[in-house]
Amino acid sequence: MSLLTSLLRMRAAHTGNAQRASQLRHLHLSDQPLMLLALKQTGPAARPLAIMLGTDPHRPRLLVAPPSGSTAPMLGTLADAVTAYIDACQRHSEHLPATSSKPARRRYTDAPQILVPNPQTVQHLKDLGDDLRFRSVDDQNPDSRAVQRLGHWLTYLTDRADLPGSAALIPMTSFLGMHWISGQSPLEDEDLATLLAWIDPPRHAASGRDAAHTAEDPATYRPAGPATDAAFDNDHLVPLFDAYAHARRQAQGQQQTRTLQELDRLLATYMQPTWDLMWQAYALLQALPEAKGTARRWDQERTAFTDECNYLAQDGRPRPARDHAVAAAVRLARMEHAATAFAAERAADDPFVRAELRTTGEAFGGPVTTIDPEHTLRGPTGRAQWRPRLTVSTPDPVPMEPGQLLACHTHPNARYKICEVTPADGDTLVELEITAGMGTVTRPNHAVLPEAGAFLVFTIAPDHYRMPEFPARDQTPWTHGGPPADHPADSDEGEGEEEQ
Repeated sequence: MSLLTSLLRMRAAHTGNAQRASQLRHLHLSDQPLMLLALKQTGPAARPLAIMLGTDPHRPRLLVAPPSGSTAPMLGTLADAVTAYIDACQRHSEHLPATSSKPARRRYTDAPQILVPNPQTVQHLKDLGDDLRFRSVDDQNPDSRAVQRLGHWLTYLTDRADLPGSAALIPMTSFLGMHWISGQSPLEDEDLATLLAWIDPPRHAASGRDAAHTAEDPATYRPAGPATDAAFDNDHLVPLFDAYAHARRQAQGQQQTRTLQELDRLLATYMQPTWDLMWQAYALLQALPEAKGTARRWDQERTAFTDECNYLAQDGRPRPARDHAVAAAVRLARMEHAATAFAAERAADDPFVRAELRTTGEAFGGPVTTIDPEHTLRGPTGRAQWRPRLTVSTPDPVPMEPGQLLACHTHPNARYKICEVTPADGDTLVELEITAGMGTVTRPNHAVLPEAGAFLVFTIAPDHYRMPEFPARDQTPWTHGGPPADHPADSDEGEGEEEQ
């Protein structure tokens, strides 16, 4: 937790209302997202109890699994609903011309976006996807193929949720926490009802703190899932489950039907408040102005979705239960790059983010005191290179060393190198040299030069990303997913290891 985040949390606790932590919205919000709430039964992690979903805030659809027996009918209906939403995103496409690194191709103009209450629901959907995508397809049961396809899409969406900046599957508590800081602990922020009470309390509430206390009332409190409240389980679910089990043992079909109808009414009442909170949070986030980098990240989301659709059409084999060593390394590299790129783009777009980086020593800001627009250097070939310099006076601590490359919010494509750091009269003078984005001596880009007195904030520039070269799977040892140990070249070594 940074110094600024701690300060905002203390201010929220003092005032009783959440504090803004971001001026812009950094994730794309679809005009018609699929809201999805999930409850699971105790026992197997992937066994669902109920799912409420839909794109209309006034018409949620509730799917309930029986307390015991097969969940196939419920999962088949869920598969039809989710895949219908995903298929609707494939109606229109656009043509992308060829580039130096990619051939001409088509890309869908839209991509699915599913909003869930919290990270725990993301994990539940991941468990459900792991279970469903390996289920066998029965030609006598048409729902089985749709259920397997649902498992594939749930795995894809939950994998995308691990990438910072992705907007395919978003937990709303994390999304809200990116833009507001409450006066409660980060662990309490994982509860949608109390977090939203801090951010947007009802009109009759004196403060967000009072609204959060009201939301925690045991008589009315309902967790957002996927786990249910223990008191609710004991007082309401257990009697219905026992009644259903008794009717099933006695082969009382009508009693089973009545029990399921009562369970539907109970769970609809239980989940409706969270459904309303989800749409309230959606309206709050949609009202925030969108950051510039959001559109580019959504383009990447549409590209990934198009690639996944093409994979399903051409191959469609499910992803393995566990990644082998090379695939895991590639996945980790992509996640690290996504985190770095997302942090850099947020800093370039949002002054709130830059202010937080100034408290951690990853950025500094101040007015431009001097400019040397004619400064040049001799390159390795002896030709003159235009390298204008400027000096910034900052009250911030500057722990960076000369040679560090920086970026500035006014010109995201430019790069600045620290030449010298000099303490002076309580402030620090930082001499910078523009090394990229300024053009050449013959064709200079003077727009990159700031005016004297302009207030600029410089952040650490992200390193140029180049995907590391990983070995092919068959070039790794058998301990890392390569050829089996019974190859002749490995047999002696393998036997020795077994004897040990």
